[in-house]
Amino acid sequence: MKFFADECVYRVTVDLLRSWEHDVHTAQETGLAGKPDDQILAYAVKHERVLITIDMDFSNIRHYPPKTHKGIIVAKMRPRNAEQVHYVLEELLSTIKEGALNQSLVIVDQNKYRIR
Repeated sequence: MKFFADECVYRVTVDLLRSWEHDVHTAQETGLAGKPDDQILAYAVKHERVLITIDMDFSNIRHYPPKTHKGIIVAKMRPRNAEQVHYVLEELLSTIKEGALNQSLVIVDQNKYRIR
């Protein structure tokens, strides 16, 4: 799966996604670190990538309607629960097919994931 990792996504998360054989671009690698959220999502849309972030602002479907993007995963992650959230994220990504996140918002926490 093709992802675009927002600047707030932990490096360990990016490394895990890559170790699971996903194609990941990061805001830092593309020169978008520090840019507004709209520019972050615009890059993901232009390059047909699922945005992964821990920025809860992206969970606002009125501001980021699902029909306007290839998918957004918001990980409710902090250093103390990262390992559990990574486990749930791996479960999500191992059970869905390529393209299944298109036009979806997914919230991942330490216990479960929800797809809207």
